[in-house]
Amino acid sequence: MAAHGLYLVRMDVAHDHERTFNDVYDKEHVPNLRAVKGVRRASRYRQASATEPRYMAAYELDGLDVLDSTAFKAAGEAGRWPTAVRPHTMNRHLARYEWVGGNAALTGKTPYVFWVMMDVEPHREALFNDLYDNEHLPLLLKLDGCVNAVRYRTATQGEPRYLCAYEVTRADLPMSKLWNETSDIGRWKPDVRPYTYNKKWIPSERILSA
Repeated sequence: MAAHGLYLVRMDVAHDHERTFNDVYDKEHVPNLRAVKGVRRASRYRQASATEPRYMAAYELDGLDVLDSTAFKAAGEAGRWPTAVRPHTMNRHLARYEWVGGNAALTGKTPYVFWVMMDVEPHREALFNDLYDNEHLPLLLKLDGCVNAVRYRTATQGEPRYLCAYEVTRADLPMSKLWNETSDIGRWKPDVRPYTYNKKWIPSERILSA
């Protein structure tokens, strides 16, 4: 299967510019980038973590080369974004991902997405990928409310190497006792989890899908 891409942009914004930020993001910035050839979908999310950026945008791409195209770069500089919004953003994390496993693509239909990021020790990486796709995800996808799961990998410095996006219908599911107990089933807990590190769990609410 072709390794299509995901561009994940996370950031905070100054509180006195938040209304302009959301207005320009929804009405100008996302439509401009979504119109670029090779951009499959653009979605925006908000999350309540005290330690992670509050806003997130996910651009699903035919391939990561789309990000280096003249059209994508021009779209990112169009409208009010570079002058009225970007100077008031902070804590930005921009990461490029390629598809590596799980289901074929995101559906873009659930009200929530649970983002799980982590690194894994190199000598356990092959087992990590095997068990993630063939044991761990199938178990979680049996839970009522867990609709889809797609895995990605990044080479972006400073970001955990692996990302899994779980599309869920309920905000409480990913942090529930049932989810945790299901995650403990099988070989994942003894054979993989001890070798993972630099982990982030980000439950988010979808606020735009285009």
